[in-house]
Amino acid sequence: MATWKLPLDVIIDILIRLPGKSLLRFRCISKSFRSLIDSKDFINLHLSRSIKTSSNRSLVICSDLDYNLKTRFHSLSLDSLGGGDDDGSIIDLRVNEMFDIIIGSCNGLLALKNYPKGIILLNPLTKKHRVLPKFYRDLHGDKPSLHGFGYDVGSDDYKLVRIHVFKSPVYHIEATVYGLKVNLWRRIKNIKNFPYSWADHSYGGNGAFVNGALHWLANQNQDEMINDLILAFDLNIETFYSMPMPGFGNEGGGGELSGVYVLKGCLSLLCKYSEPWDLWVMKEYGVKDSWSKLFTMNENGYRVIPLAFSSRGDKVLFQKNSKDLCWYHLDMHRVESFLVKGPSDVHVCVDTLVSPFAETNSLTMGNAITEFSMAGFSVFPTFFEIKNWEWADFVNRNELEKVKDQ
Repeated sequence: MATWKLPLDVIIDILIRLPGKSLLRFRCISKSFRSLIDSKDFINLHLSRSIKTSSNRSLVICSDLDYNLKTRFHSLSLDSLGGGDDDGSIIDLRVNEMFDIIIGSCNGLLALKNYPKGIILLNPLTKKHRVLPKFYRDLHGDKPSLHGFGYDVGSDDYKLVRIHVFKSPVYHIEATVYGLKVNLWRRIKNIKNFPYSWADHSYGGNGAFVNGALHWLANQNQDEMINDLILAFDLNIETFYSMPMPGFGNEGGGGELSGVYVLKGCLSLLCKYSEPWDLWVMKEYGVKDSWSKLFTMNENGYRVIPLAFSSRGDKVLFQKNSKDLCWYHLDMHRVESFLVKGPSDVHVCVDTLVSPFAETNSLTMGNAITEFSMAGFSVFPTFFEIKNWEWADFVNRNELEKVKDQ
C-alpha cells in the first residue's frame, strides 16, 4: 500500500479546502482528525477561506407550512444552481416548533424567530441548535421591531439585537442585545435623543451585517412613511450611527429605498423607481464616494431582493416577489429564471462547523498538532479512496505529489 507522510500544515491546507459535509465525515477517520477538525482554530481557518473564495455557500430556503403546521427548510448549494441538477435537501431542525422568519445568517449560523416562544440559533450543516432565553420582558412597540444578528470581533461573540419604538408617553426607543457567551438579554442604556425612526412597511426589518455592524433602512422623521437613510449599529461599542448615502439625489429622482443588503461582504442598497431597480454597492465601508451603481434592472415586481454574486462574479442571484429565484447576468443585462419556486424567505449561509454554543471545544489546534505528532500520522490513499471520494479525487489527480514538491 502506498503511503505518504505529509507535514501537518499540508494536511490542514488540504482539509480547509473541502466542503463542510466532507469534514463531518472526516471526523470519523481517527481521534487525531476529530480533534483537529473540532478545534476552534481550524474552524476559523475553514470559515475564513470559504468567505474569501466565495465557496461552500448554500441557500437556506424557508417554505410554507406543511400539514403538521411546521415551516419546511431546504438547503440548496449555490454552486449547483447553474446546472440545476441539485434540488437540495430538507434540513431537519429537530425542534418541534413553527418559525416565522429567518432573522439573519452569520458565519454559518442562522437565527430563527418563533412567535411567541423566542429565537433559536441553528447550524444547518451540523444540525446543532440552541434555544435562546426569552426576552427579559415582552415588548409591543408602535412600529414593527428591527432585528439583527452578527459577530463582534472585539469580544469574539455572536450578538442578536432587537429594537422597539414607542411614541407615548414620550417618543423613545428600547434596544436589547443578546450575547452568546453570557447567554443573556440586556438592555442598552443611555440611548437619549434618538433621532431615527422607520416606515411601518419597511422590508429592512432584519439587519444587514457588514463590517462589524448591523444596518437597516430608516428616516429622521417620527411620522415619515418613506425611508431615506441607512441606520447602523456597531456591535462592539454598541452605538447607533447613520451611513453616508449614494449621490443619486433621492429627493428629486422619485426613487424609493427598497432594502439594504450584503453582497460579497459589501453593503448594498436597492432603490426602486416606477419601473426599474438600481442596485448600489459601497465598495469601501463608510466612504461616501465609494458608492457605485452596479446595474439597473427593468424587472416587474413589487419586491426584489439581491442575495449573492455567483462564484465567477458575473451574475447576481436575487429573489423576486418573495417566491421566484433568478440570476441577473451583469454582462448581458438579462434575467434568467430557474426551477426553484415558492420560497417565502431565502438566506445565504456558509457551510461551516461553527457551533451555536459558546462553550466550544477546549482543544486548540496546537493540542491537535501534538496529537498528530505523537500518532505519527500517515496518509493512506487507498483508505481514503474507500471512505471519501473527495480525498480520492485529490489523490488520483496526483495533487499530493505536487504539494509534496512545493
